[in-house]
Amino acid sequence: MLKFYQEVPKHNFHFCYLNTNKNYIINQIDQLFLGEKTIMFSNEEYFVIHKADQPCSDANAENLPRHSSSVQDFVKETYPKQKHLKLIFDILEKHILFDDNLFCTQFPNIHLADICSFFLNRFFKNDKTDGRYIKFCKFLQQKGVKLPKICVKNPYAQKLLC
Repeated sequence: MLKFYQEVPKHNFHFCYLNTNKNYIINQIDQLFLGEKTIMFSNEEYFVIHKADQPCSDANAENLPRHSSSVQDFVKETYPKQKHLKLIFDILEKHILFDDNLFCTQFPNIHLADICSFFLNRFFKNDKTDGRYIKFCKFLQQKGVKLPKICVKNPYAQKLLC
């Protein structure tokens, strides 16, 4: 149970429910209140808990247990002070946009570091920006991706994605 509890980063201030009578733990109980799935651990097994109106088939085995991906590891190690950047890649990872080498699958000449740099560029100049990043933003826009405005510092990317 301790290992399951420690899987979730504690800097996000998630809440945990621990039932010592029935011997189970629900990590990130606050996710349920937001309408998202969460995971319960009991007797060395993982269970997905979701809203009643969601079909159980949405509860894929890939969500059990949650481990940080290479994208999140890269963002955490390369940009440790950019706490909002993690939110962007939580959203983008759901669309499976990056390969094992952290290059964008749809735009193989754009690396994750390039995307981070573009999103964090407060001093955007439309005439000097590489067209690849604008195409990337328009690609995300076509997929219906919306990002929190606080996370994206680039004014042009904000206009397209927030």
